Amino acid sequence: MKTTLQLLLALLLCSQLNYGQVISIIGSTSPSASWGIDTDMTTTDNITYTLNNVILTTATDPATTGLKFRQDNDWAINWGSANFPMGTGTLNGANIMTQAGTYDITFNRSNGTYTFIQSAIPQHNIGIWGPAVDSQNGFGGADIDMTTTDNITYTLSGFNFSSGTAYFRENDTTTNVWGSVAFPSGTATLGGPSIQVTGGEWFVTFNRITGAYSFVFSSVGILGTATSVEWAEDIDLTTTDGFEYTLNNLTLTDGVVKFRKDNSWDVNWGATAFPQGTGIQNGPEIPVTAGTYDIIFQKSTGHYLFADSLSTAENAIPSLTIYPNPTSNVWNLSNTNVIDSVEVFDMTGKNIQRFLPNATQFELDGTALSQGVYFVKIKSGSDFAVQKIIRN
Repeated sequence: MKTTLQLLLALLLCSQLNYGQVISIIGSTSPSASWGIDTDMTTTDNITYTLNNVILTTATDPATTGLKFRQDNDWAINWGSANFPMGTGTLNGANIMTQAGTYDITFNRSNGTYTFIQSAIPQHNIGIWGPAVDSQNGFGGADIDMTTTDNITYTLSGFNFSSGTAYFRENDTTTNVWGSVAFPSGTATLGGPSIQVTGGEWFVTFNRITGAYSFVFSSVGILGTATSVEWAEDIDLTTTDGFEYTLNNLTLTDGVVKFRKDNSWDVNWGATAFPQGTGIQNGPEIPVTAGTYDIIFQKSTGHYLFADSLSTAENAIPSLTIYPNPTSNVWNLSNTNVIDSVEVFDMTGKNIQRFLPNATQFELDGTALSQGVYFVKIKSGSDFAVQKIIRN
């Protein structure tokens, strides 16, 4: 009986030595992307634990995002720290604020030290290839390479496509080629049909794992000390054509702003003029006077206008109509009351035409104007309106 008991105790001790404590990582930026699902690490001595080629995402909020180490898949014992990519975890410490990438992770259960070392994994070069990229050489031409921070999601900004077909492909070879019939977004499959791309400047995203892709207009945002977020992030304008971008009723303080494309300083516009002007690449910060503005920005020309939302409502004359708009020649202006004056301004704010109709109907001849966007200011008695007009 004594011998049997000793054997059982030996087996129990051996089991503890073999299995010890389970150490895992858990959190919103871990592979599970959840605070409820652990990713277990491996060990040979129950002290040093490792996990290799782990894909992590970027932590953004220290209160809710990031990851921690914990023992036996339970919150009773967990380690964290504000430091990344290495540090010393403390019991119930802060969330570890990771940066996106693929890592080899090491954790020491005895002293809490940890390291996140970026893995030496094969790089996957993804490009877009075909007549839409090179209209002269077609599929005999080179790829336009995309960029990535995690080897999974690839992007391309600021490239002007021709109308034509294209594929996504890897390492400039035809071994891995993705395609689909959908545009501007869809899911490409290996060996799928070519994508029929509409010509224009697109911001392109492609996921190498899922095949999901999209072609969208490049974004244009405004940021600076005059905005509520200062230089921390862009406040995006909206567009329907990738040329003209607008944002209504934005409240600004005394300060400065700049426009930039695709949330990056690679392409940005600035100038010294306010409330209208022409931004130039890497130009100076635009000085802003406090107010609430309707903002118009033209990406190809850099022209911008800050119109006071409170004093220049798009239509402060309810009975006023302007049609057709856009037009290739004449705009018809109609109002219940007499139209006293009509003024036309270009995007820089320059007054280029002025008329005194003294009538309820007026034909505004645009044949002498170049194609583009203009503003027309109409006065009728004590009322006035400012509206955007387009000549195509």
